[in-house]
Amino acid sequence: MKKSVFFCGALAAILSVITFSCESLSGILATPSLSMKGVGIKSLDLEGITFNVDYSITNPYPVAFTIDKLEGNLLQDSSTYAKIVTDKGISVAAMGSKTNSVNFKIPYDKIISMAKGASSSSSKKALPFTFDGNVSLNLSEALGAGQNLTLPFSKSFEVPVIKPSLSVSNPKIQLPTLGDLKSSLVNGGMNPVKAATVAASILAGRSLSSDTFDGVDLNLDLNFDLNVANAGSAAWNFLINSCSLQDTAGKTLANVSPVGGNSISASSGKIPMKVSLNTLKSGNFIVQLLNKKGSNPTFVLDSGLSFPETSYAPNLPLKYKKEISLSSVNITR
Repeated sequence: MKKSVFFCGALAAILSVITFSCESLSGILATPSLSMKGVGIKSLDLEGITFNVDYSITNPYPVAFTIDKLEGNLLQDSSTYAKIVTDKGISVAAMGSKTNSVNFKIPYDKIISMAKGASSSSSKKALPFTFDGNVSLNLSEALGAGQNLTLPFSKSFEVPVIKPSLSVSNPKIQLPTLGDLKSSLVNGGMNPVKAATVAASILAGRSLSSDTFDGVDLNLDLNFDLNVANAGSAAWNFLINSCSLQDTAGKTLANVSPVGGNSISASSGKIPMKVSLNTLKSGNFIVQLLNKKGSNPTFVLDSGLSFPETSYAPNLPLKYKKEISLSSVNITR
């Protein structure tokens, strides 16, 4: 009898707690919280800067809830540049947390335009922005129908006033003298008479067959200029990390090396580039270059940009690809 009474009392207590929890969960537990990191640069391309901000929602309840939406304004000098609405319907697990990432892109043309209209000269180097808004939570599953919560946020960040541009110009090959060409061809196993004929054909610009350099050990350099410019006023440093020539399938034909320095910090500059080619390894490609006919190679560049007047990490990656037309290669004989 005593055991039965004890069991009934315990069951009633449990049921009362469960009922209380469903009706008054918010009163006995902490409320959900929002943690938002600072805004950083996620990536650069030749159109604009993509920024990133991570935020985390913590759920103190023993049941899941969902995010109705994140809604924010990108403010520049108190004016709304863009509205961002995202992350509707994302679930936050019971007694857990959920981290989401918000990305937005600001084109260089807009940065330059806003900098020209900025009210103070100090904003010419970097524009002050604010990401301001709130995250709306749907707590119906946890607290009952119609229960919602809005968590505000505001993060300030700066946008460097830049607009990088890259281009390739003046591709050229300097051919060896007639005597050096003949010697290289003979050393590669070609008989002297044929070597003289082939050397003369190369210097005359006649069409060459794909097997012209089979077995021949001859070095040739393809040179061109990489032109770098920044139309903005922010201090910057452009750095070449690596570069190559690739074929249409993305296979590396040859490495490309800067001649002299590999960086530019002025508003514009030119970096001479050299591709060292050898006929034993790249004979077919050299024939295409000399014939000015075939599949155009692509110059592929991995570079980095740094902004010393801002807190952003140095050497932010910037990629560039440019097809070099074989017909544009100047062959100096």
